[in-house]
Amino acid sequence: MRKIIISLLWLLLTDCYSQEKYIPQSTNFAEFAIYEAITDFADNCRLFKQDSIFNVHIEDTLRHVTLQRDQGTLKWVCDSVYTNILVVEILGEKDKIGYYPNAVVGSKGKLPSRYVIVKGKLFYWWDRDYPLTEEMLSVLKKYNVLTDMIYDGMLPEYSINDAQKGASYYFCRNDLSKYKRVVTNIATEYYSPPKLKCGN
Repeated sequence: MRKIIISLLWLLLTDCYSQEKYIPQSTNFAEFAIYEAITDFADNCRLFKQDSIFNVHIEDTLRHVTLQRDQGTLKWVCDSVYTNILVVEILGEKDKIGYYPNAVVGSKGKLPSRYVIVKGKLFYWWDRDYPLTEEMLSVLKKYNVLTDMIYDGMLPEYSINDAQKGASYYFCRNDLSKYKRVVTNIATEYYSPPKLKCGN
């Protein structure tokens, strides 16, 4: 019995350690939501098993659009803005990232500059306020995320898979512990968000 208890304690300790190691603590609002989404995704979403590299995107202000007719022409028109909801999207990434010669260490917005590795899988995202580091560049190269350097006049090749599903996490802006996950191949602005009891 004692051996079983010790084994359970060891598993709990190592599990807590690995989570702290891979998902750092953050007081930054958006970062906290990203880390919370990645943790849930890795532990509870079946899409985690399908890829080894994931692109994370944060949508600070959620908008909903509908197809409306305007003078005989159909247009996508924004009809709702959800200021109380923050969205974190996670999508398996199969395309490589093309980059230009000005994507150097210290530059901002030229390449993804933030990442975490969970269970050997890479999650990266763009942060225009955070400079590209040597470490980040090394990680992108290690996971073979980058194409060859792109020069003026060259266009990177990208594949489009409309059937590919991603996970969208809808967070209450006033309480990040309240969120819902939606797995779909539809972009967030084209369907109504899940109901969240966010309050005022």
